[in-house]
Amino acid sequence: MNKLPRSAYVHIPFCHRRCFYCDFAIIPLGNNVETLQGYGSKTVKEYLQFLYKEILSIKHKSPLSTIYVGGGTPSILDPKQIKELIDLFRENYGIDSGAEITMEVDPASFNDDDLNGFINAGINRFSLGAQSFNNQILQKAGRRHLREDVEKSCVWLKRKFDSGLIKSWSLDLIQNLPLSGIKEWQDDLKKAITFSPPHISIYDLTIENGTVFKKLVNLGKLKLPSDEDAFRNSESTHMILKNSGYSRYEISNYCLPSHQSRHNRVYWSGLGWWSFGQGSTSSPWGEKFTRPRVSKEYKEWVIGQYEHNIDSSLTNKDFVYKELDEKIMLGLRLKEGIDINKLFKQQNWENKTFEKNLSKLLKKWESFLKSELLVRKGNRFYLSDPKGMELSNQILISMFQWWDEIN
Repeated sequence: MNKLPRSAYVHIPFCHRRCFYCDFAIIPLGNNVETLQGYGSKTVKEYLQFLYKEILSIKHKSPLSTIYVGGGTPSILDPKQIKELIDLFRENYGIDSGAEITMEVDPASFNDDDLNGFINAGINRFSLGAQSFNNQILQKAGRRHLREDVEKSCVWLKRKFDSGLIKSWSLDLIQNLPLSGIKEWQDDLKKAITFSPPHISIYDLTIENGTVFKKLVNLGKLKLPSDEDAFRNSESTHMILKNSGYSRYEISNYCLPSHQSRHNRVYWSGLGWWSFGQGSTSSPWGEKFTRPRVSKEYKEWVIGQYEHNIDSSLTNKDFVYKELDEKIMLGLRLKEGIDINKLFKQQNWENKTFEKNLSKLLKKWESFLKSELLVRKGNRFYLSDPKGMELSNQILISMFQWWDEIN
């Protein structure tokens, strides 16, 4: 039997409203939410009841070393509700003494007192969804908060970290949003580092089906940075953060020494994790399972899971190892890259097949190695920074083509 998962993701789907780029499984509740007694509280409490049922339905529990409360906007919840959630894990799974317990917070959805309440509930790391410090860019993206909300949130989080009340915190920005040209993006980065967040996540804007942005693109009404400006933005990210002491340890993530996200490394390292909540995806034994994205269907699934344990992907069994192409894809996201021989040996190929398939992959990667988008040191391959990481899709597409061909 494989070891039990030591990480759990919890999805809190509630938001005040849906941002124009968002296609997550969320439930917009409006601006005047009071999750304990007031407006929206009935919806929130009902969801939490089903979420707790799902958490308790797991038969093979083990102490957790990381918990990540994401969304949505988890900071819509009252600190008492966050404490109830963390206590549920503590009492039924156990939580390691040095566990990393992260919660996503959204500017303008919490205050300093709430932050103290979340910390008392057991949260020791926060991820702030700032996206930008520019009011025009925030408005164009459908964000509810303003620059001053982001700045206040950063000040509060910095104080908690400097005083030792939390272990770390992260600031999230989105690169290449509408109106975010080279100057605007550099201003965002320079403003971000004035708060010295130990961790910074830089996400590239992607236009997803069903979003407001997708509709505007289809109508020809959304102007995005050109490919040239987008690449220059990426170069600015690399230069400004590197010169400020940040190391890029994953394609979208930078940190100061000792502040990598332990929870997210579980995903990229191909380890197993629990996941709970509407629309979330778990992979405790290597096989992925995504819960229904719609509230009614999620609740029906939880009832079946709780009463009948109907989903086999959540039962304790031998680990189903990921396909080689997925292992390579996940591994190349990380700064240290992959040991190709080690991954190939896990396929149990005969020597002749091993050499033949490796030769074919190296042929696919020949041009990337020559242009130094991809770097080889012995058996280890990794993406160059920043060029290789920015153009990683080209390298991965060639790898997926290789995988299709040999299969």
